[in-house]
Amino acid sequence: MVNTRIYIIPTSSTTELHLRCRLYSSSWGKPSQVTMLTQCSDCLRSGKHFPVPESLLDCATVQPYVHNCLVTLHEGRHVYRFCVFFKRHCCLRANPLLSSINYVFRGDAVVMRIGSGAGSVVNMQSRDNSLADFIMHR
Repeated sequence: MVNTRIYIIPTSSTTELHLRCRLYSSSWGKPSQVTMLTQCSDCLRSGKHFPVPESLLDCATVQPYVHNCLVTLHEGRHVYRFCVFFKRHCCLRANPLLSSINYVFRGDAVVMRIGSGAGSVVNMQSRDNSLADFIMHR
């Protein structure tokens, strides 16, 4: 599985901010909106945002790396883009939020919205939560 993430080294010109995202935790009974640590490439917060999903996903000793994939959802003439970060391993706890009768998903997942402009992650709005639920159950 290809990892498309870009990592930046924190310097004096990078800033940190917290952006809203949707967490599907194997420890919780329902998905929830939480904030994820995100590094910004410049101190004005107008540069690209680089999320740090390791700050939300558990079990770093079982699986230290995080998978990611990009999802594009078309609804009429509207196009929504999301980035899904997840951990999946046979030793992780089963996630009832993402499992079905035929398949058991083991691990956690986080969904972030990608903005239309520069292709950087942005805060999720209320409608984005229902769209994230839709794509995660597909």
